[in-house]
Amino acid sequence: MKIAKHAICLGCWLALAVSAAAQSTTGTSTSNGTSDGTDLAGYQVQQSTEFGYRFTDVTGSEAMYGTLINLNQGPRLLQQSLSMNSPQHNGLIFDDLNVNSFGWGGDPENLAQARMSKFHPLNPSTSNPSIPVNSSPHSSYNMRRMYDFDLTLFPQSKITVRLGMLHNRANGPTYSSVHVGTDAMLNQGWNVTDNLYRFGVDVKALTRTTISYDQFLDYSKNDTDYTLAGFATFLLPNGAPVEFGLPINTAASQPCATPIVNGAANPSCNGFYAYDANQRLRSTTPTEQLRMTSNYWSRVNITAQGTYSSTSLTEPYQDFFDGLSSRSGQRQATIDGSATTRRVNATADLGVTVEITNSIHISDTFRYDNWQIPGNSNFVGTSTNGVPIGTPPAVTLLSPLGPTTTSTTFNAGFLGMRSFNNVVQLEYNPDRHVGMHVGYMVRHERVFYADPQSADTAAGLVPFDGSTITPNYQGPEFGVWLKPNPKLRINIEAEVLTNIGCQTCASPESIFITRISPKQKQNYRGRVNYKPVHWADLAGTINWWEARNGESDTQFNQHNRNVGVVASIFPNAKVSLNLSYNYTDILQAAYICYNGSYIAPGTMVNGCPTYNPANTSPNNNPNWIYSNYNNTTNFFNGLVVWRPVKKLTANIGYGITKTDGNTTLLNILQPLGPSQFTYQQPLGSVSYEVVKDWSLNAYWNYDQYAEGSFVGPTLPRYFHDNRTVLSVRYAF
Repeated sequence: MKIAKHAICLGCWLALAVSAAAQSTTGTSTSNGTSDGTDLAGYQVQQSTEFGYRFTDVTGSEAMYGTLINLNQGPRLLQQSLSMNSPQHNGLIFDDLNVNSFGWGGDPENLAQARMSKFHPLNPSTSNPSIPVNSSPHSSYNMRRMYDFDLTLFPQSKITVRLGMLHNRANGPTYSSVHVGTDAMLNQGWNVTDNLYRFGVDVKALTRTTISYDQFLDYSKNDTDYTLAGFATFLLPNGAPVEFGLPINTAASQPCATPIVNGAANPSCNGFYAYDANQRLRSTTPTEQLRMTSNYWSRVNITAQGTYSSTSLTEPYQDFFDGLSSRSGQRQATIDGSATTRRVNATADLGVTVEITNSIHISDTFRYDNWQIPGNSNFVGTSTNGVPIGTPPAVTLLSPLGPTTTSTTFNAGFLGMRSFNNVVQLEYNPDRHVGMHVGYMVRHERVFYADPQSADTAAGLVPFDGSTITPNYQGPEFGVWLKPNPKLRINIEAEVLTNIGCQTCASPESIFITRISPKQKQNYRGRVNYKPVHWADLAGTINWWEARNGESDTQFNQHNRNVGVVASIFPNAKVSLNLSYNYTDILQAAYICYNGSYIAPGTMVNGCPTYNPANTSPNNNPNWIYSNYNNTTNFFNGLVVWRPVKKLTANIGYGITKTDGNTTLLNILQPLGPSQFTYQQPLGSVSYEVVKDWSLNAYWNYDQYAEGSFVGPTLPRYFHDNRTVLSVRYAF
């Protein structure tokens, strides 16, 4: 009966749309839902509004419906947007206005957002003094100069020389701000330069062989300085000038409630006497590179490359503040120090491909990578508070300087990695319809990471307390591709990697990043693309991932198996069909330790390897169990789009998600809940443009949610619902 009522509503609404269309003889279709807008009082205006009524019937768990959907009955402002722009910035109240909203009338998710901007003062005119901000305090007036020169000498000879230079400089007046009590405007003298010099030689002494040497020298510097900019400068009672900063908003006590007292600057306000900061960042990166490409032997291709670079970065920095931060009573502050970082990187690549025949190739690819990033910083900071004066005593801009507190921070950190990777591969391509390859990969890594350490400069740093990880993976890989005809292509790939361990490692854990890092990984991938006719596309994918770690205290087991199929069918401009199906199977299992009054089946009481009966800590978990989580999900979705005439669009679709999972439960009252459920979602919609800018819309949705496990102490969470929305949309 409820479905019938919704069907009647939809039928009446569609009849109304057809009737209105029959009476309409004017208007231009705007079926794409967009509009060019209109001019109104000097503004370019675009607007759209969709208002409707939602009918909702819910049977079953109202609470679960509220959790997943929570769309209730009643009138709704489904969507609204308004954009007004004054191209000449001469609007009376605003120059740009953007208003967007949706969901108003009772939906759980609703939004009303308005953004307005005016090319006029920011500070309130009611403040005393009133100082408008007529331009952005973060304006940038940079000028960028870029030069790129390349010169090649003797390009056709046995020896070719290459020279080059890249110059990139950006400088000019820019502005910024800094907050110390209030926000002061700063002159930011932007000055950044990067120079890259290139030199290279190509030697072609052998047939079809080129040996190249390149030297790159990259020099970067940043000489940007910051100084206090005059914006709101006033004289204190003693005649000293003080800068009150950008925000002059006395209602918000910026820089204070009463900036001017008896014609002079109030010394109790936040203010700046002086501020400056400068840095001299320098970065130098020399890089050497040696390359070789050779086809000296007609069936042998060789590519080799070695690179070494060393980056040195230094950044001395000074910062000085003189003024007042009224909240803390700070009168002066300084920062002085520098940071230094290096990055040393050495890489080597070698690739050799041998053509045994026109269809059989053997290749070997080797890569070595070794990089280190040590760094440290040493900064000294001072803070000086003022001496309270007056009655009652308070720190003001006229306060003499009090005692100074000094702090020193010395930090150091290190990150490094050394690895090599080698892949041997046999490739067979008998013709343009089929090809395959088999190979074997060996990969070794050594990673050392140390957390940043801080220490007093007098005491120095203790040796780095870091972690060294040395995984060693190796295993086979395989791939095949098939293209029996131009309409069909199939790709299949597989690889298996095993962490074989480390003979010199102190403990087994040092070959794993975490205790559940896999010792063996397997990945199988496949893809099929098929286009039987020009108006249909079919595709399928498979991704099978398996992981294992057989260490006795974890016995980790994991897999993620996924299969997907999609189909897009569009026989003509009036109808289209989209179908998709996806299957996912997830498993993760490992031994865990736990504590609790409930003993789950399969538990080894007091069997946790790390359990210590003498330890009374609440985190001393005694029990041991092989914890298991598995879940399979089937998903299907189909949608038909029908456009019988230009102004009418109809959609009908169906979606279903079904999961079947299980997990180790450590609470006897805990149901499986969403680990086992079926969720069905059919839908339909009709949209008809009655006249220009006006359209009638109808939307229907049905949801059915059902869980497969026992209910437990809560009420059943099953529900199904019907939702119908009838709306009118106006856009111009």
